[in-house]
Amino acid sequence: MIDLEQRLRRTFSAMAGNEALSDVPDEAAAADMLAWAEELAKYYVRQTGDMEDAAAEEFLSPYLRALRTLMRAIGRWAVESDQTARLQWWARIEQSAKTLYGEQFSLPEMEEVVAQLPAGASVQQIVAFLKEFIENRAPKG
Repeated sequence: MIDLEQRLRRTFSAMAGNEALSDVPDEAAAADMLAWAEELAKYYVRQTGDMEDAAAEEFLSPYLRALRTLMRAIGRWAVESDQTARLQWWARIEQSAKTLYGEQFSLPEMEEVVAQLPAGASVQQIVAFLKEFIENRAPKG
């Protein structure tokens, strides 16, 4: 019998130990991102309920890679001050989200989103804003 909880623990412990979140200088923001990553990982792990471990790993691999990249890109984007670098992180956020949410996912121009951020927002506030923003743009269903 396939133990999804064990699969989730294995999947999530590998992700939690990944350097993607250690780059975030704000501990509260990193914790929020880790919780978000866990929600998304659970969604994909649940889809492997009828798969053997090897097939599940193959299925999960692109999603977990995209999830790590998404978290790293959001963390770096939130603290980056160089506009060119920020645009590159924005593109990585969109590309990773396309893998996670479907090819139809798209982000508006970065400046449009930056204009919606509260003035002087903390890293944690930026992460929370982006999570809600991305999830609201994701296709439902």
